[in-house]
Formats: sequence, structure tokens, C-alpha cells
Amino acid sequence: MGLPMGSAHELTTASYRPAATAPAGAETIVDRLVGMRAWLRDMQLESERQRRVPQATVERLAETGLYAITVPARFGGADFSARELLRIYEAAGRGCGSTAWTVWASSGGNQWSTAFPEEAVRPVYEAPWIGNRTCAVGGSSRRLAGAARRVANGWMVKGRWPFATGSLHASHAYLAVYLDDFDDTNTGMVLVPKASYRLLDDWDTTGLAGTGSVTLVIEQELFVPDERFSSPRLLAERLSELKRQGRAPRPGGVGRSIVVGSGNAIGMAEHALEVFLSNIGRRSLAYSPYATQKDAPITHLNVGQVQMQIKSARCVAEAAAADLDRLHEAGADATPADFVRYQADAAFVWDTCANAIEALFRASGASGIAKTQPLQLIARNCRAGSLHAAHNIQICMENYGRQLCGIQSTLTSTNVLERSS
Repeated sequence: MGLPMGSAHELTTASYRPAATAPAGAETIVDRLVGMRAWLRDMQLESERQRRVPQATVERLAETGLYAITVPARFGGADFSARELLRIYEAAGRGCGSTAWTVWASSGGNQWSTAFPEEAVRPVYEAPWIGNRTCAVGGSSRRLAGAARRVANGWMVKGRWPFATGSLHASHAYLAVYLDDFDDTNTGMVLVPKASYRLLDDWDTTGLAGTGSVTLVIEQELFVPDERFSSPRLLAERLSELKRQGRAPRPGGVGRSIVVGSGNAIGMAEHALEVFLSNIGRRSLAYSPYATQKDAPITHLNVGQVQMQIKSARCVAEAAAADLDRLHEAGADATPADFVRYQADAAFVWDTCANAIEALFRASGASGIAKTQPLQLIARNCRAGSLHAAHNIQICMENYGRQLCGIQSTLTSTNVLERSS
């Protein structure tokens, strides 16, 4: 049964299950996702209706080994290159964009986990679980985060965290908090178990509706011990120590995550072109001299342009991923200038793919607006992804252009990871 639309009651979440097997290789996961593609496509409408990734899909994805990318490598998760992750997200997005988005967002815990002591996070990732083990919710404004105040041996935390993608299937949440009523740069993060918060059934959108990105709420102040609290300073110190030990995450931080996640947009665009081409031989063109859409020169022009848009998006994404992998091989860190460029690359990929899909949707005729037709859903999902703050084409291109013009500036995000990675 789907969840009631428009209500704000507490949602049920997943429970502990048998432990997953050791991580599979990237190519194996891609092959398994290709084998699961028909299922993911068949479940797209159900996912949108439930406004979450269905539990049956989560369990089948777990069998592919996909969720290994949401576990830090030092706790047994997969340690894939950026190019491998790009291919994995493309394979997932070619099946269901909402599902791929949820796995991508959940992998943020790989980065947030580095901010806490090993003894605090190890049990989170080593406990038996099906699906993503954590969700990470960090806001660049007070509207998107909670608040914390200092007490003996810990912190008192409360607030609302909207857009908590992955929270429905997670056992724990990493939550950004503001520590001062006036200083927006004074931020931290806390790690809390799902028993400590509620999830509101308030995710009802026109795109990526199947992600279940509901609001997470802690209404009464919750005590969080010091070992489950971190800050930009502690994050930097622990990243440095992990690097000294040779156990640090691959370089790139949030920028790396944004780049590899753009594989989802490419996968959706490839799916859309596949859907469009499968229909042109039997679709007629009203008020046209051509018997079918396949015969019309305008179709040839549209398809050629769309294919080139997808190819250009793929080239940009693969170049950025290759650059990230070179950083890793060289033992180098990404710079703030790199982050601006990676974000611009990802924004270009998302916007280009969304435009390509929308061109196909416009060319598909009035029958394409039926909810049973997959093209309209793919178009809504990809455009929604392109509107995410990390992918905003105008902001990202302005930042990149300013950098190219030699104008120095500081980005205003106060997200803990973006300020520290």
C-alpha cells in the first residue's frame, strides 16, 4: 500500500536484517544492475506512488552489492574509483533515477563518518543491515539544519532537517547543527540512531518523488554524547590522521560525490533515448506528410542532437572523474578551485541531460503526458535533479566563470563538509 498523500504522520522504517556479503567488483555490480534494469523500470511508477524506494527494491539492490558504496572502505565497504562509481550510477539511473539518487545521497555517510572517532562509527557500519546504513543531512542555512547547545559531556540537540534522502532505510543519521544563534559559520554535526528522531510523511514532489526525501525531526532536546559530535576542526584533524595512516577517503570530498552522481543523469538520458527510439516506427505524425515519426526529418534532427548532448555530457563527466582519479594516484588533495570546476562540470551534465530528455518528451506527442508513459517521469526526475543546489547551472557557471576571470571569492555555503573537505 502507498503512503497517504499530504499527511505528516511518522513513517515506518527498515529494520535490522542479516549482514551483506563482501563487496563485489564494480563491473560485477554494473552487470547485476543491467540484469535488474527491467525490474527497476517496472517499479518506477510504484516508487513514485509510494514516494519512496519500495522495500522489495531495496532488498533486490542489496543482492547486487550496490549498497557497499554507502559503507566507508575502512569498515569493509567498496573503494571504487571515480570512473567506476560514475558507471555504477549510470547503470542504476538507466533503470530508475529516483532509486539511483537515493543510493548516491546515502553514500554521503562515507565522508561524514571520517569526522567521528572510530569507536563511535564502527558499530554503525558493522551491524547487520539491508540497504543504506546511514543518511547524511547537512544544510547550508538554518532552515535546513538543527541547533545544538553545550552541556556537560555532550550536546543538547533539536530541530528539523528537510530533504533527508535515504532516511527511510537508514539505522542512523548524520545531522548538521548550528552552535550559535548569530554566527552562521559556527557549525557542527551529530550522529544519532533512528530511535531518536521521527520522519514526517511530507515528501510529495513533481520530480524524484520516489526518493522519499522526507523531513527528519527531533522535537524535544536530545542528549548527544561528545563522541557522537564533531566539528570542522575535528573533521580536519581526523582526515589528517587517516591520511597519515593511509586510510583516508579518496580525495575530492563533496566535489567528488557531485561528479560521480552525475552518472545518474546520463543513465536517465540514455533511458529516455531508448524509450523514444522504440516508439518512432509506430507513432504517426498528425498534420504531417510522413506516415510515421521515423520517416520525418525533424525526428532525425532531434535524435542526432540529443545523442550529441548525451555524448558531450558523458565526456565532461568522464573527464572530471579521470581528474579525480589522477589526484588519488598522485596522493594529492583537491583544491577549492577544483571544487568550483567539479561543481560546474556536474551542473553542465545534469542540465544538458535534462534538456536532451525534454527535447525527446516534446517530440513524443500528446500521448506522452500519460503517467503510464515512462518518458514524462524520466523528464521530471532529471529536471528535478538539475535543480538541486549543488547542480544549479546558473550559480555554478557564474562561480566557474568568475574563477576563470581571475576574480577571487569565497563560496558562502556553511555546510560542514564543504567548508572542510
